[in-house]
Amino acid sequence: MTLLGVSTGVLADRTDLTGLLAYDPEVVEFYNYPRSMLAGIERFCARRGIRPALHTPVPYDEPRPLRRFAPTGPDPDEAATALRLTEATVRCAADLGALHVVVHFPSPYPPYPLAGFDSWCRDFLDAACGLAREHGVPVLVENLSAHPLLHTAAHYRDALAGRPELGLCLDVGHAHLLGPEHGPLGYARALGPVVRSMHLYNTTAARYPEHGHEPAHAGQSAADGYLPLAEVLPELLDLTGAPAVVLEHRPPAPGDPGPEQISRWIRELISHRRPGRPTPDGPAVRTPGGPAVRTSGEPARTASAGSPRPAHT
Repeated sequence: MTLLGVSTGVLADRTDLTGLLAYDPEVVEFYNYPRSMLAGIERFCARRGIRPALHTPVPYDEPRPLRRFAPTGPDPDEAATALRLTEATVRCAADLGALHVVVHFPSPYPPYPLAGFDSWCRDFLDAACGLAREHGVPVLVENLSAHPLLHTAAHYRDALAGRPELGLCLDVGHAHLLGPEHGPLGYARALGPVVRSMHLYNTTAARYPEHGHEPAHAGQSAADGYLPLAEVLPELLDLTGAPAVVLEHRPPAPGDPGPEQISRWIRELISHRRPGRPTPDGPAVRTPGGPAVRTSGEPARTASAGSPRPAHT
């Protein structure tokens, strides 16, 4: 079963979590929340049977929003900060019984030096593996499109090979911006069940710089450059068996469909997967504050014990 989730990035007022309920989510992915809101987040999820997930950084208590998350340098101080924020997020996820932690990878900012890049990647991923093992929380790297040395499906497949503690959060929009050769279906074919969650919105190459993450809806045409989600999303799920699809659009603007309409359409798409296709094994599914519930083929894991809105790529 694929769960429908929503990111707190859809909220115009991030402190008003009730604004998420119109999406009727089974998962909420929290991003960039201070420590002071964690108890309220836990109560919000527990009262409504929602599974929390976290997007690094949580908690985040700095007065200024996080503008750069650079796990692969080349600035060693930035890389150390990224790892520190990731560790804090994984610890927090364990405390909340979160479904997963999402982390941007690699650093998307120029310059892009070749020298040292492989070791920077290896150091961060090895540390993330250790955190996932220690705390029993799947850590999912999110594909970005900027770094020329690590942005294609093959790049991510190779980076994650031999690291079963890690998975991919397939950002469908980022992949779509790479063009048909490297689009979302290419990721799904290359990585299969390594894709353990998806960020879902729609965009075009021409509109993305100004409009960013647009809410997905049935009126978006491939002829206009949008991803034809009605065709592509069921196939993505057939290829990956991703346990969660998380809506990650900007706050709806005038003229956009409402939350109920958006979530109803996506729910219909994820519930109409083609019959006769096996569902790949997924990661452990966790309930808030409790142990993991095993899905097919994977041992259960056990849980251990208002900042301004940041830029989100």
